[in-house]
Amino acid sequence: MEFEVIIGERTAKINLLEKTGNILKIAVDDKIYELDTVTTGNGVYSIISHGKSFDIDVVQGQSNKHFIVNSDMSEYKVEIVDAESRYMKAMNKAQGFDEGNVIYCPMPGKIVKVLVAVGDSVETGQTLVIVSAMKMESEFKASKPGVIKEIAVKEDDTVSGGQKMIIME
Repeated sequence: MEFEVIIGERTAKINLLEKTGNILKIAVDDKIYELDTVTTGNGVYSIISHGKSFDIDVVQGQSNKHFIVNSDMSEYKVEIVDAESRYMKAMNKAQGFDEGNVIYCPMPGKIVKVLVAVGDSVETGQTLVIVSAMKMESEFKASKPGVIKEIAVKEDDTVSGGQKMIIME
C-alpha cells in the first residue's frame, strides 16, 4: 500500500512493505524502517525504532485524512494523500471557478445531463452539470451566483480530464 503524507511543508512517499504482528516494515522516501508498534490507548501509540522509544498521540482533524500528531513536545499537522483524496481534491478544484469562472471536468467521463442553458441565472449550490466517471455520477455545482455565459459540452459527450464544461459571468 503506497500513499503520500504531508507534514507541514514536507511531502513524504510512504509504502507499507510488510506487517507481521506489531512489526511494520515501511519505506519513507525509499529509506526502509522497521517499527515495533503498540496501541496503548485510543489514538495513543508506542513505537520503537532503532532502539529508541517514541510515544505519539494521534487526533483526527477536519476529515479522516487529516490528523494532529503529538510527540513529546512537538505537534504536527498531517494529511494523508491517497487515491481517494487526490480524486476529491480534483473534484473540489473543478467545482471552483479558479480561472475566470470556468468549470473543468477533473477526469475523463461522460456528460449525463446539462441542467442549465446560456443566459440562465444560477445560485450558489445549484447543480449545473452531471458527469459519469469511474462508475459514479458527480454533480458540478455553482460555488457562487452568476449567469451562464457558455456551455462547452452537451449530453452524451465524452469529456477528457481538464476539459472545460461551463463558463459563468
